[in-house]
Amino acid sequence: MMPAFLVDQVQQRTDALFQAVLKKEGSRKRLWEHTRALFYTLSFSSMKDIYRALLYGYKIEKVVILGPS
Repeated sequence: MMPAFLVDQVQQRTDALFQAVLKKEGSRKRLWEHTRALFYTLSFSSMKDIYRALLYGYKIEKVVILGPS
């Protein structure tokens, strides 16, 4: 097993936040689909923030369109 994947597996098994989000989502597939959706559409400073958004919810205040008006 590659070291990066081993570290990822250990973190997933020991991180209480990840476990709570996984339990809420119901499956790893659904968790990764929602994680990817947030990752591609919004700016987050860490994976922890993405997991917190998935667990507790989030609100988008305003959409700012970049470019000519």
